Amino acid sequence: VKDLIPNCEYYFRVKAVNKIGGGDYLELRNPIIAEDPKQPPDPPVDLEVHNPTSKSVTLTWKPPLFDGGSKIMGYIIEKLAKGKERWERCNDYLVPLLTYPVKGLEEGKEYQFRVRAENAAGISEPSRITPFVKAVDPIEAPKVFLAANLQSGLEVKRGDEIILEAHISGSPYPSITWLRNDEVIRPEDIKKRVIAPKKKKGESILSIRDSIRADHGTFTIKVENDHGVAKASCEVNVLDTPGPPVNFVFEDLRKNSVICKWEPPLDDGGSEILNYVLEKKDNTKAEMGWVTVSATLRHCKFHVTKLIEGKEYLFRVFAENRVGAGPPCVSKPMTAKDPFSPPDAPNKPDVEDVTSNSMLVKWNEPKDNGSPIIGYWIEKREINSTHWARVNRNLVNALEVKVEGLLEGLTYIFRVCAENAAGPGKFSPPSDPKTAQDPIMPPGPPIPRIADTSATSIELEWAPPVYNGGGDITGYHVYKQLVGVKEWSRCTAKPIKVLQFTVGEVREGADYKLRVTALNVAGEGPPGETEPATVAEPKEPPTVELDVSVKAGIQVMAGQTIKIPATVTGRPTPTVVWTVEEGELDKDRVVIENVGTKSELTIKNALRKDHGRYVITATNSSGSKSAGTRVEVFDRPSPPRNLAVSDIKAESCYLTWDAPLDNGGSEITHYIIEKRDASKKKSEAPVTKPSVKGLEHNVLRLAEGVEYQFRVMAENLAGIGPPSEPSDPALAADPIFVPGPPSCPEVKDKTKSSVALAWKPPQKDGGSPIKGYIVEIQDEGSTEWKKVNEGDKLFPTCECVVPNL
Repeated sequence: VKDLIPNCEYYFRVKAVNKIGGGDYLELRNPIIAEDPKQPPDPPVDLEVHNPTSKSVTLTWKPPLFDGGSKIMGYIIEKLAKGKERWERCNDYLVPLLTYPVKGLEEGKEYQFRVRAENAAGISEPSRITPFVKAVDPIEAPKVFLAANLQSGLEVKRGDEIILEAHISGSPYPSITWLRNDEVIRPEDIKKRVIAPKKKKGESILSIRDSIRADHGTFTIKVENDHGVAKASCEVNVLDTPGPPVNFVFEDLRKNSVICKWEPPLDDGGSEILNYVLEKKDNTKAEMGWVTVSATLRHCKFHVTKLIEGKEYLFRVFAENRVGAGPPCVSKPMTAKDPFSPPDAPNKPDVEDVTSNSMLVKWNEPKDNGSPIIGYWIEKREINSTHWARVNRNLVNALEVKVEGLLEGLTYIFRVCAENAAGPGKFSPPSDPKTAQDPIMPPGPPIPRIADTSATSIELEWAPPVYNGGGDITGYHVYKQLVGVKEWSRCTAKPIKVLQFTVGEVREGADYKLRVTALNVAGEGPPGETEPATVAEPKEPPTVELDVSVKAGIQVMAGQTIKIPATVTGRPTPTVVWTVEEGELDKDRVVIENVGTKSELTIKNALRKDHGRYVITATNSSGSKSAGTRVEVFDRPSPPRNLAVSDIKAESCYLTWDAPLDNGGSEITHYIIEKRDASKKKSEAPVTKPSVKGLEHNVLRLAEGVEYQFRVMAENLAGIGPPSEPSDPALAADPIFVPGPPSCPEVKDKTKSSVALAWKPPQKDGGSPIKGYIVEIQDEGSTEWKKVNEGDKLFPTCECVVPNL
């Protein structure tokens, strides 16, 4: 029977059936409950022993593989001591979990354990028995760790609570000791603030209420058992204001200033010293309060100025950290006065190395009167003046000074005073008078060079000496020496002042050395000497150099002046010839001037024909040299040519012409056309604005029936050129053509001797009214036409009578 509802009660009955029908039922007397059969569960599996100690162990297991068809209600744990035969139950009540701590073991004894499972049907067989386990504590060295927030230390402000937490392990469980700076913390010594460490197993917490600065230091927790010792430390900083600075002293005491020095506080309050505040007080007056000298000092030293000489002062200094300012350190009383006096006066100075604008002043060091001399002041006075002037702007720390900027010819005296920390002393006696003037020595040698030679002389030039000896050069002497002869002969009878000289009385072809000496009021200086020079006419091929202003070409307007300057050199002096390519020079108008090495060609009132390339040629025995430049002469263009009038109409005509033969050296910019009535002499205004670019133009707005003449002028950058020849007269009228043929004549009437004819006028009259008609006749059989009109008479209308037939 399937598909029953679990836990429901059922009755069953059965009857037999044959072909005739069914018999009586047979029924159960009692109902049947639809439920699975129940039996005790299988034994638990994988029983294990953990964490044995001297008094307990912890057991773990897994549930049975089959629960017997009923839910496991719990487990029974049993133990067997070694040497005993009877198993003892460990738990009074069923254990619903899969773990159980077995307690109450005897230290040192060995035990075995087993577990049974129980369900509604009963208790299972026992699990597999564990090996013997000895009841002893495990061996574990102690360990201690501070809380994570303490790993890098702890910082609190004064008055805050210090809380230190540590985590501990070890077997047996270690003893715990807290230390501060390696000294044991005893809560009973300061019960009001230190709370004894909490005794919860596995952790220890030390708490200090109302912390003070003295509580800072290294806190250490030490844990210890039979197997070792472990420690963990934490730096605890209690922030407070710093202590007072120490060792306040004075240095470099002066009448108006003093240097205050001190050392940092012994205790910085647990925070870096950020600043010092220095104050002073007038100690001669009790009612005077403290005055701040500086509130922003970073260092332990300060130079106090603006003290009043003779007054007694007190100073105090505070240290500040980020918590605040600590107590002050107060100095001893100090009176503002110098411990020394200014130096004595130096001896009378000596004056040396006199020049026209400077002198060297020297002196000896005087007595310093207790303070080292830091420098000297020097004063000068012109002998005729009553005013002493300071020489140096800054103290001189040497025993001499070069005084510059003196006026030449004036006489000066000098005096010196020394200065130390107490100030400047008295001045020395004045020096002996000295006049500002250079010492004069003979001048140095001039710097000569051979400028030129000829067959009879040597041209000598020189530069003045670099050193004039301190006096003006008054002149020069020139000497010559024939090479091979020892003696020098002077060429100048008296000193010359120019820087050149022509040495004569020399032999052609001979070699000479030359000397030049300079003179001043101190005498003649050493000579400057040349290399040997040969007396001969030098040969140099000609050179021609056009002036830079004309090298690139010359452009002038007609009527202006053409100038071409050039420089010609060569030995012997070259002959100079000017030519012009593409033509010949107009000798009547061209002027050529040759002066020295200069040659210049000039043409006044330049004409258009003067354009071309001008060439200068220099020739001597060593060769020939030329140079040239292009000259452009701009003029107005010549007249246009071949002016013709065509396509004449009543109001317009068409003009054509040829360009001028000469454009004046400049491109034609445009043409100007003028017209006039042929019956009048005066031309009218131009018929066009000056903008005709080509060589043709259509003239408009003519007056019909007027006979016109035209002329054309060309214009370039130089201006408007002369006009062309006037055109032939042209009548402003439309052109007249031969009229077209009339229609074929028709016979309107006839007699025996005459015929009346009529016709229609031609379709085109040729541009002029029809004056009349000509009628012709031809006899039959003849090829000749005869005129009907009498003489030159015309038939005025489109009809006529032909008589005499």
